[in-house]
Amino acid sequence: MTDYLVSLNEWVMVPLIILLTVGASAAMMWAFARYIRGGNREKAGTTAAAYMTALGSLFAILTGFLINSEYSTLRDTQRIVGQEVAAASRLAYASASLPAADAEITQDALAEYLDDVQVGEWQALASGAAARSPAIDSLRELERRVSRLSDRAYVQSAEQSALGAALDGITSARRQRVVIASQSLPIALFSLSVIAGIALVANSLLVSLRAGPRFGWVALGIVLVVALDLAAILAISAPFRGAFQVDVAPVAELAAELRAGQYLDWVTIR
Repeated sequence: MTDYLVSLNEWVMVPLIILLTVGASAAMMWAFARYIRGGNREKAGTTAAAYMTALGSLFAILTGFLINSEYSTLRDTQRIVGQEVAAASRLAYASASLPAADAEITQDALAEYLDDVQVGEWQALASGAAARSPAIDSLRELERRVSRLSDRAYVQSAEQSALGAALDGITSARRQRVVIASQSLPIALFSLSVIAGIALVANSLLVSLRAGPRFGWVALGIVLVVALDLAAILAISAPFRGAFQVDVAPVAELAAELRAGQYLDWVTIR
């Protein structure tokens, strides 16, 4: 169920979470109104009011921790993509000092890898099949071409070091991306957050039942806050398939620049 919700678009997931939460709350309110009558409402409302602060604090702590953790992962993943693009740029700049044929071959291989990243990498990581990403083959080919340059007598050691360091940066960034993709939302903590949210909603409904219909809007506000907090956690918990995914635009921009020959000294860009 959680995997299904995570994979939904934010314009579908958020209304769905709100609908489910409001529906569950309406069912609880109907049950409370039907089975808790007379003086029992006063007792139930008083008892529920005593636990509101504790349950509200528990829910806030749990959801706050999860939101902070998942957002940090999303932000770190975007930073890793930026590091990979930066390493790819360094590789392109380093290859520009090579003879024309070597420079063009190296940059073609780099552009092929970047194209595969933006076209198929995210889908492979989202499905848990990183080994089937087309970027693996193109990265291997890029490594082979850079490795062959070390055998060329006319390639200076400084150029070899620059090319090797840049390639290491690319492979390291991709490995970190694959590791992040293998992680998932901690179901135990999320389930505990859901339970705390349900308890908080139930208590607010009991308090509003005791106070009368005029105070039902307060309970509705708590219901919406609970729904939106849970939706926020789900929306940012999957960097490669969630509602808020890591932006692949920097990769696409660098690939377009390479295809246009911006890193080849003899190509004039107008």
